[in-house]
Amino acid sequence: LLNARVVTMNESDRIAEAIAISGDTISAIGATSEIQALIGAQTEVIDVDGNTVTPGLIDTHNHFAWGASTAFGQLDVGYPSVASIADIRELVRQAAAEREPGEWILGWGWDGGKLRENRDITLADLDDLTPDNPVWFGHTSGHYGVANSKALEVAGIGPGTEAPDGGVLERTGEGVLTGIITDQAMDLIRPFMPDTDDNFVEAITALVGDLSAAGITTIKDPEIYQRHWDAYRTVEANGDLTVRVYALWRVPDTLDDARDLLREIKPITRPEQQDGSSLVVSAGVKIYVDGSGTARTAWVYDDWNRDYSDTDEGNTGLTYIETDVLLDQIRLFHDADIHIGTHAIGDRAIDFTVDAYERVLAGYPRSGLRHSIIHCNLPTDHAMDLMVKLQRDFDTGYPEVQPAFLWWIGDTYAGNFGEARSRRVLPLRTFEERGIRWAGSSDFDVSPYAPGYAFHAASTRQTMLGTYGDNPWGTEETVGINDTLRAYTATAARQVFLDDRIGTLEVGKLADIVVWDRDLHAIPVDELKQVSPVLTILNGRSVFRADE
Repeated sequence: LLNARVVTMNESDRIAEAIAISGDTISAIGATSEIQALIGAQTEVIDVDGNTVTPGLIDTHNHFAWGASTAFGQLDVGYPSVASIADIRELVRQAAAEREPGEWILGWGWDGGKLRENRDITLADLDDLTPDNPVWFGHTSGHYGVANSKALEVAGIGPGTEAPDGGVLERTGEGVLTGIITDQAMDLIRPFMPDTDDNFVEAITALVGDLSAAGITTIKDPEIYQRHWDAYRTVEANGDLTVRVYALWRVPDTLDDARDLLREIKPITRPEQQDGSSLVVSAGVKIYVDGSGTARTAWVYDDWNRDYSDTDEGNTGLTYIETDVLLDQIRLFHDADIHIGTHAIGDRAIDFTVDAYERVLAGYPRSGLRHSIIHCNLPTDHAMDLMVKLQRDFDTGYPEVQPAFLWWIGDTYAGNFGEARSRRVLPLRTFEERGIRWAGSSDFDVSPYAPGYAFHAASTRQTMLGTYGDNPWGTEETVGINDTLRAYTATAARQVFLDDRIGTLEVGKLADIVVWDRDLHAIPVDELKQVSPVLTILNGRSVFRADE
């Protein structure tokens, strides 16, 4: 690769002009004239024309197995495919006309903040069109959805049904079910939906090339069950996998079930021993502390807001399970030398998570497990103080965040966090100033994995629609493109335990490389949303070319 701006992301932030690859490895980096001297009769030479070359991007939170399956087999009720409840109703009308009575209508991806009506869908929007067909439309967050009355009937959910701990059956002020079901309460309806497990291999195979086209060479898939693991292994065995996949197994809700999971995965979960030759790696586990910022179920100290300035009185979110069980689960896997990613969005949930890490480390001071705080949307000063300490002393406590949330679900998010809290959401500049290493991710399919959205959002903190003004998040916590690139490369490589092999462009490392269509450091910030790769290389092999 000649005449490039090679952004190595190494410790000195070296910039070079050219890079040579031999087999699966980077063999030389330097000036174009130096690399030209290595050209042989069989060498493929690509003139990059002054554009940026970076390490392959690492998305540390990407539900690709679930997301691919959903995209492959459900109605798209997300923006921009739909822009209003009227649009959704038309899709429902068409779907009902094509189905037999009793057949489910499943959809995915809606967000009330992007709809013209600026509200959630309810069963009242669906019932007249679907008297004989159960409907379930999952929200883009994955933490809630809406059912019609027929679906509630099939699931046995009625006026007297109580939501389980860690979930909500939403009701009107008069106590009438709205059809909105959140978090753990979704377990009341899931068993009645048609099983889609048989399409994971087909869906991953069909859509994995889109990850390569986005410049992503590695993902951490954070909600793995056996069927997803088997599907990824099958796609790799078939020669169709074009990204590295690091699996986090979903920890069940009870301690006994968590122990059973540990016995099953312990023999295969040794990410620190990998060499990069296998594309599918068992990396650790995921534990849920709280819910979602979109559903106002994340665990916070102060009441959630509505519409930016109103208050959702009495609602401070929830925990998925009892906190003593959560602590026991964290201790169980930490003491077994298993990497943990803990989902924590609200400030109270994040404090609980870092405090739990500190407590288990006091009992077993094992360094290097690199436990993460997944999402880490609203960290307190206390939490950030502990992150500094945990990272310094134990190589653990790393935020794995989603900058694109500020843009893609930003209008809904800002409305829920409210004016006072919004300026503290995703404090990336403060992370940088305090030396807190943070890793980047998309949380696909909550937000798109195309990295331009994250690049732009981290640099501007703008929302998509501007429902609450140009910058409800403020601009004090913006960061530059180089900071975001580092979060998606060098720091992210640490979070998949392969930082000695990928994440920076250095001689001897594996050739996971992206060639971009422009100079990422020279273009106006508004152009960052449009950037795209022209070439993606994994292990020295081209897995995407824009001209093919």
